[in-house]
Amino acid sequence: MKPDLSHALQLAAGEDAAARVFDYARAGVTAIAPSGLTTASVYDLPNMRTRRVFSENPEAYGTGNFKRVDRNVYYDTVILGQRPFVSNTVAEFAAAFFDWQKIEDLGFSANMNIPAIADGRVIGTMNLLSTAGTYAPEVVAGAMEWQPVVTLAFLLLHLEGAEHATFHGKGASIDLTPNLEGL
Repeated sequence: MKPDLSHALQLAAGEDAAARVFDYARAGVTAIAPSGLTTASVYDLPNMRTRRVFSENPEAYGTGNFKRVDRNVYYDTVILGQRPFVSNTVAEFAAAFFDWQKIEDLGFSANMNIPAIADGRVIGTMNLLSTAGTYAPEVVAGAMEWQPVVTLAFLLLHLEGAEHATFHGKGASIDLTPNLEGL
């Protein structure tokens, strides 16, 4: 499935734009790259902190509250390298995430983080968790085709004020099924 940028821009022009564009991006990415738990985070790099702005499982990973950003393989890959961080085993993501045991306890052993890049810097990431081996190179390549839509969603969120905004939107859940047909 390929992204339709004109459709994303139509969503961006309407109400609740950040949440609608993010929902469209999430539906497209997870159609290619299965995810048992998807979250999204914004970055305040001058202060070396991040905040979760979306979670499919708020009990395990709630939104809000800034936490520190550590300089590690994730930082080198995503923040400095502006590339997706991909791990397909617990050992691979244990080197990057302080909460790797929690991720494993939730039943996940692979992850992918898609960076949203604007103005030469990472402003956010869409974060996917799944089972071992899920994120093969061709899956990552297909998911990265959605990076422009992911970036658009984060830019719209920043317009709302990244200090408090989330992708959970103001309105009801949006059915994107008709918009994804034929893509």
